[in-house]
Amino acid sequence: MSRLVVKTHRPLQIFLAIVILSSTFTLLAWGLLENGHWHYIRAQLASNEESKLLWDVNRNLEEENAKLRERLIILERATQIDMETTAGLQEVIRTRQDEVYRLKGELEFYQGIMESTRDSKGLNVQGLHIVALSEKRYQYKLVLTNVTKNDMVAKGFVKVFLEGMQDGKLQVLNLEELTQEQPIDLSFKFKHFKRLEGNLVLPDGFEPTRVIVQLHLNENKKSESERVFEWPLKAGLGGGNNVGAGP
Repeated sequence: MSRLVVKTHRPLQIFLAIVILSSTFTLLAWGLLENGHWHYIRAQLASNEESKLLWDVNRNLEEENAKLRERLIILERATQIDMETTAGLQEVIRTRQDEVYRLKGELEFYQGIMESTRDSKGLNVQGLHIVALSEKRYQYKLVLTNVTKNDMVAKGFVKVFLEGMQDGKLQVLNLEELTQEQPIDLSFKFKHFKRLEGNLVLPDGFEPTRVIVQLHLNENKKSESERVFEWPLKAGLGGGNNVGAGP
């Protein structure tokens, strides 16, 4: 004879067990996710702090670099100003030295004229002073003297010729052909002292060797006085040279 077994049905307990298990699994999963999430957040914060630090360092370096560039520009400008100032002073000194050299040459020229005038009589070509302005351009100063007992006035005109070589041939050029002043005035009227001056430009290929100066009185068509000067072979720019006196 079979036994009848009666089992008690407990649906509430089963439901609670399921809820507890589900909650436990959920809490465990949430804990794992939360831990990973905070680890990520901490890593991000650390990374952000490191990036901020790097940005700060980079910004400081850029500011320092900008200051250094400004100092470099200031130093370059100061150096340029010093160089320009030095160059300007050197140019001024060089100009003053050239001026002193030129004035010294003129002083010696006129001193020679004063000394030679003591023994001269009548109308004379007392001296010729030449200054080289550039390679082919020159300034000339011609000095005439008139020593007479009765202080007579000398009236007349001057002829000046440059003798030299051009293309292997002897050439004689009139000063009127070489001067830049138009027209050139070489007339004179004076008692004791007369200076004629101007500029001349030598033609290309012409190498002067001598300067011939002739004085003519108005009442006498023939040359009253003539003097020949050797051309200065070494006439430095800005310097003066008394052309060597001839007989």
